[in-house]
Amino acid sequence: MSILFVLLTLQVSAALISLAGTILVIAVVVFLMASSSSEEDKYTAKHKVYKVRGRYFFALVFCITVLLIVSLRLLPYPNSQMPPGNTVTVVGAQWSWKLAPGEFNKKVNEFTGKNEITLPVNANIKFVVTSVDVNHSMGIYNSKGDLMIQTQAMPQYKNELQFKFQQPGDYHILCLEYCGLVHANMAGIIHVQ
Repeated sequence: MSILFVLLTLQVSAALISLAGTILVIAVVVFLMASSSSEEDKYTAKHKVYKVRGRYFFALVFCITVLLIVSLRLLPYPNSQMPPGNTVTVVGAQWSWKLAPGEFNKKVNEFTGKNEITLPVNANIKFVVTSVDVNHSMGIYNSKGDLMIQTQAMPQYKNELQFKFQQPGDYHILCLEYCGLVHANMAGIIHVQ
């Protein structure tokens, strides 16, 4: 219930900010239309606009900077990454996931892992993710079907992703990028104890 309340609060806040911005733009347009006169020559109007545009520009830059700082602080990501307690290598291949503890530094097609692994709860895990053949997208889901984390698995490239499993249980790895005929059966399991 509290997550729903937070989401609704964020949506309401975003709607109010958008409404305030819209009202401000409309007010500026109405003000400009009301204050302009048809008798004024182009040179005088141009001079007035050039005189105030620098102030408007810096005010706009200031507002955007403040909004970025405020909104970036609201992101749900951790501020710093802790050193990993465990490292897990994940290799995607048509149509399976292979997982093994440690970081694998040999040729990817020599990797021997299983589609299941057991990891400790509340440990910071670093996943090193790559692919043997085509692009895959590794998504880890909890038992409710919620997507916990996601990263690309690409041939000849290693993506690193850190995550802490805070609850024990079985987490499922699914491919989120269509990779061929048996794409729907490409699954793995992480047992968190």
